Amino acid sequence: MKRDMDLIRQILINIQDGKRNVLIDGVDEDTFKYHQALLVETNLVDGNVLYNNQTGTDIPATVMIKKITWEGHDFIDAIQDEDSWAKVKSHLIEGGKIITLETIKMAIKQLFS
Repeated sequence: MKRDMDLIRQILINIQDGKRNVLIDGVDEDTFKYHQALLVETNLVDGNVLYNNQTGTDIPATVMIKKITWEGHDFIDAIQDEDSWAKVKSHLIEGGKIITLETIKMAIKQLFS
């Protein structure tokens, strides 16, 4: 499955707004759970990810999000605003960078520090 940074951002915003496990319109459940698991793996949120070992897939069976971590709050605070998010993406694309968690963090520091 392909990672979608726009979806990562939206899920974080929803968690911050108290909607931890609310599906996003137009996103299927497997894609949603996969991206929730990525948030846990990158320590942007605190939670538990359970996989079904019998299916052999990278789609989690269940993801339980507890809360946003300190790093997650810092990350979403910098890109929650649509204009800031657009500025970060534009900066990365114009610089020929791939939009990853690390390049987003780097762009945030360059643009907003």
